Amino acid sequence: VAMSSAYNPFPGNAVAQVSPPPRKKVEYSTGIIASADGAIVADRQTTDGCMTIAVPGYGNATRIADDETRELALLRIYGASGLKPLAMAGNGTTKSNVSITGISDPQNQGGHNAVTSVAAVAAPVGTDITLSPEPAVGFSGAAAIDSDGKFAGLTRLKPAVIAGPTGTPLPSQALLVSAESVREFLKAKGVAIASGASDAKASVLRLVCVRK
Repeated sequence: VAMSSAYNPFPGNAVAQVSPPPRKKVEYSTGIIASADGAIVADRQTTDGCMTIAVPGYGNATRIADDETRELALLRIYGASGLKPLAMAGNGTTKSNVSITGISDPQNQGGHNAVTSVAAVAAPVGTDITLSPEPAVGFSGAAAIDSDGKFAGLTRLKPAVIAGPTGTPLPSQALLVSAESVREFLKAKGVAIASGASDAKASVLRLVCVRK
């Protein structure tokens, strides 16, 4: 009886411990072309710990910088031509209705590499901006464009965490890294921000991270 009364399912805490799951050995995501000379802005976590980052049609990308606070990474592909950077210049408040343009995991599209756009609603929650409904796997790093056709930010699919001893995955969450945060990151890394009109579907690429 004494042992039964003393049972504590989560030692040291009243709340279950949570931890992120290990990243996939092969992980698909989306990158946004930031400059015609090969700069790509992407989600930091989907490009972390990669032995290689393949960009189908262009070879491999080199990860040259990252920012843990903004959860962004800067990649570069060399010798590529015909790249069409996304126009990210501007300012103002992000509209709530956005269109997210990216490339879904090949398992979701029969092995294909199609660029698609899905509608979502951006809503501030504390210090974050959440997106709902959550886009498909592979859209982490996708470009968000608001209802005025302006760059609204970069999509992050926050990995689901595992609840302590139960091993139960908690829901993942789709977040928006604001346009201003993306611009600040690129400017800090010496990347000139593109302006003018652009087509989001022509400015995103599939990234394939291969880990040990």
